Amino acid sequence: MKYFKLFFVIILFGTSFIAAQDDAATSTLKNKGEKSPSFKAQSLSGEWISSDQLKGKVTLINFWATWCPPCRAEFPLLQKDIYDSIKGKDFVVMAISRGEETDTVKKFIDKNDYSFPVYVDKEAKVYNLFANKYIPRNFVIGKDGYIKWASIGFVKEEFYEMIKVIREELKK
Repeated sequence: MKYFKLFFVIILFGTSFIAAQDDAATSTLKNKGEKSPSFKAQSLSGEWISSDQLKGKVTLINFWATWCPPCRAEFPLLQKDIYDSIKGKDFVVMAISRGEETDTVKKFIDKNDYSFPVYVDKEAKVYNLFANKYIPRNFVIGKDGYIKWASIGFVKEEFYEMIKVIREELKK
């Protein structure tokens, strides 16, 4: 009986793990190697940017929310290890808040003194071109308009792998 319970727990855990992976995969609408969708996003200051303006640049799109603990953990690294160290004319950072009001996002950014470009996607229109569940998400778009990196969640090791991808794309 003891082994049966152990076997049952292992099967249940394995099934749950596979289901979670399948859910993450099906919630991702754009993957590495695919062309980035066309979109327009509005900055905190009210200015609009379109994906057409990003052609020829390496772009990091980070989808996040103020209430998301992994997003909040990722932001200091986004500031220090990406924006402050890599910014330049051929590189664009777009931190796009998903489903939140401009005032909420602005208060969070101001309180934490982040200086990278922040955009508000109140109705998740941009987000829904890339995915339909889970944040944070990062997409690195190459100069050619194709997705070079896509990730879900925040894992420090993956974050630093993404930085390597950004640096490699900038060399092209």
